[in-house]
Formats: sequence, structure tokens, C-alpha cells
Amino acid sequence: MRMFQKGIFRIVVLAAFMDVSAAAQAGMAVIAHPTNSLAGITQEQLAKIYLGKTREFSDGKPVTPVDQREGSVIRNKFYKTVTDKDESAVKAHWSKLLFTGKAQPPRDLGDDDGVKAWVAKNPEGLGYVDGKVLDKSVKVLLILP
Repeated sequence: MRMFQKGIFRIVVLAAFMDVSAAAQAGMAVIAHPTNSLAGITQEQLAKIYLGKTREFSDGKPVTPVDQREGSVIRNKFYKTVTDKDESAVKAHWSKLLFTGKAQPPRDLGDDDGVKAWVAKNPEGLGYVDGKVLDKSVKVLLILP
């Protein structure tokens, strides 16, 4: 009986790992230039960067975040997941910062391909793309659901 329970346990654990792998492939990937020295980034660090509260990665190097097209599903999902703000709240936040001259919003690069290509060419670059478009031209710092 004990052998049977161990076997079931192994199957459940294996299935859980397979689900995590599938979720990672289907999720959003936060990407950086392949030479970026960071091993990862937290959602809190992302929120600070994408809301203009910091202009540096956690290692002190400068960061230039870029966005997907305004109104796109992935952009809305990214901001809701990372900042817990919808697009109108993010717009209002950036309007205030622009008015006071404190920061500039991330540049809109259109889509997954535009963001990935720009990040691959810019060592300070940070962006987010659908996990399905990943390749070796960029480094993944975080997978978001």
C-alpha cells in the first residue's frame, strides 16, 4: 500500500511540474538584454520601474522600460498584474508625473516583436512579451501568469 501511495505522490508532483512549465510558456515574460547581470526581478521592482519611481535596476545600473501598444490586452494584463492598476489609473499616474516634470512614461513600441527587438539591442532595456515569442535574443527575468 505504501508503494502505491508513493507512486501516486510522484505522479501528482510530476503533473504539477508539467503544469508550471506550460503556464510559464503561456504567460507573460519580463525580458532584458542578454548581457543583463540580474538573475531575476520581483513584481515590486517592476512596479517601481513601470510607475517611474526608480530609473535603475536593483544592481544600480540604469533601466529603460518599454511598453506594448496602448489598449492592448497584454499591456492591460501586465499593469493589472504588476501594479494592480488598470490602464486609466496608469494614465492618470503618468499624467501627474509628466505635469510635474518628474519622469517620462515608458515608450510604446507596439507589439511583442517591437519590444523584443528593441530590448535585444539595448543593454538597459526592459520589456514584457508573450512567453510564446521568446528566443535567445533576450534574457527572461520573470514569468507572470
